[in-house]
Order: sequence, then structure tokens, then C-alpha cells
Amino acid sequence: MNSVDSFKIPLNWQSVLVKGQIYPWHRKPQRAANYRELIEGPRIYRWVFKNQNGEIHAVYIGESEKFQNRLSGYRTPTKVNQQDTDVIVHNAFDDCEKQGGIVELQFLEIAAFEINGQLIDSSTKSLGNHEMRIILESIAIVTAKLEKPKLLNRLSKNVHEKDLERLLRSLPPKRKQEVLDIFKSNKQLS
Repeated sequence: MNSVDSFKIPLNWQSVLVKGQIYPWHRKPQRAANYRELIEGPRIYRWVFKNQNGEIHAVYIGESEKFQNRLSGYRTPTKVNQQDTDVIVHNAFDDCEKQGGIVELQFLEIAAFEINGQLIDSSTKSLGNHEMRIILESIAIVTAKLEKPKLLNRLSKNVHEKDLERLLRSLPPKRKQEVLDIFKSNKQLS
């Protein structure tokens, strides 16, 4: 029988900076090839919405196989449904900036860890695996729910989070508490 005995995943969000400064990735950037390489490839990402005092008031967490392609959906949503993720996040960009705030892009960097002998890290090999991105995204979302900023993700329709919560409910009480303690520990590390 396969099992995962235990794991600890420190979640380390890194700002995607250009020349040491926050860059407006959510707006159409200048076409500079050396900047594009900063956002290429598979990613777990979050948009951080800061008020004019620099305090985080909202976040959106996502995953993408090719973030550089995913970014265009946020910049110019093609769907008109106000409940579509691209529209929600795009409108949050506008609202934040109208109120004098800043939008910051961050990528999740994780320290290497193993699940049953399989090495997981922030490499393209690990994050190129769709299931691994979904697992890490779900863990980041569940952890973010414990924090103060508003979470913009549409959780009621997030199948992966429901699967993770269903898994937690199926665990014996002791194991469930261990997993919840890991989430709390990750919150304290960030």
C-alpha cells in the first residue's frame, strides 16, 4: 500500500523584480527579451494587491504551465463574464491602482523535498508536472486562507481545493492534526 508518511513544505514567495524594482507585469510591459525570460515556464504564482501604505489587502494564487502565455489573459481578458477569473483579477488590478495601491507578481519558490523518494523542487521538471502544480497551488491556497488578506480565488468552484479538503477529512484525527500543524507552520514561516 502506498502512503505519504509526512512532509513539510516551506512556502517562499519571491517578487519577480526587474532591476531590483517591482515591475508592472500586469500591464503590457515593454518588449524586452531579457525581462521575458524572468516569467517563462511553469509557475505557481500569486498577484499581491497592496494598498498605498504597502500593506497587503488581497491576493490571487494560480498555476500555469506557461506563465508568459497565461499573463496575457489577465492583461486583456477576452471573456465578458464578470465571474471569470481573468476578469476578476483584471478588475482587481484596476481597483487597486485607482486607490493608489501597487500590484506585485510573486512566484513560489520551494525548498527541495521528497514525496516517497521523488524529489520535488522549483525546477521546470517538477513544476512541469501538472498534478504537482495543482498540489502546490492547493496547498498555497489553503495556507492563504489562514492569513488576513482577502483571497480572490473562487474557492467555491476550486475542484482541487475540495479534493484536498476531502482528503483531509478522510485522515485519522492524529494525521489530520499533523497536516494542519504543517499549514500553520508554513504560515509562520512566510
